[in-house]
Amino acid sequence: MNVHNIMESIVVDTVNEIFEDKRKEGFEMADCLQCRLDVACYVLNRIKPEYIISGRGLLHFEDNYHDLIQKKVDLMTLINAGIKKISENKRPYYNKKETTRNISTRYLFNFPSIIGTVLLGDNFVPVENAIISLYFEDSPAQMIDNTWQNPFTIVKSIRGSYSFRPAPIAADEVDEERVFHFELRIDDKRYDPVSHFFEIKLKSEKNIVTTSSIGTTIKMDGLYLFKRSQEQI
Repeated sequence: MNVHNIMESIVVDTVNEIFEDKRKEGFEMADCLQCRLDVACYVLNRIKPEYIISGRGLLHFEDNYHDLIQKKVDLMTLINAGIKKISENKRPYYNKKETTRNISTRYLFNFPSIIGTVLLGDNFVPVENAIISLYFEDSPAQMIDNTWQNPFTIVKSIRGSYSFRPAPIAADEVDEERVFHFELRIDDKRYDPVSHFFEIKLKSEKNIVTTSSIGTTIKMDGLYLFKRSQEQI
């Protein structure tokens, strides 16, 4: 069964639309893929999910036209608030020029962005000041450029959210298929250690992809932290 939160797609599309409109108008703001991901996470953490399991569910959702219009209006308000927040509390790399790693090969596996949230297990409140790392083959995964952090520090302003984008890996030929195994790790003295293993199946491409749509981002299931006992601290 394939369950999908339709609000994720609507939020992603609306975030892109608003960023593009503001950019054309010359609006001064932090604008990069990471910035847009942060705004999308900011909004998704503040709205009610709308789950569908079929095309019929999607049609039913879109048929409710007036509710959809109101949702869009509410989303625009939240998105503008998110843009204001990330522009006022810029991460260190927001204004850095994106320097993509030099990979001299013809065929590559291009990875999507990986986003998710970390919550406290006893009350589902977003975690603050925790560090999450992405591992590939038991080593920290290299990121595509210097605007992506690994390890990633989860701060209060992004409400438990994190994001990664691994650097491309060389392939032997085009359309080669391969499964890549990753691990998310959180090791904080305040909480029990967390490890989450997952895999990404990719097909190689002819060239490196340095831009990406947040519509193809992988959204991970939530991770939950539980406080260590006093004996463990």
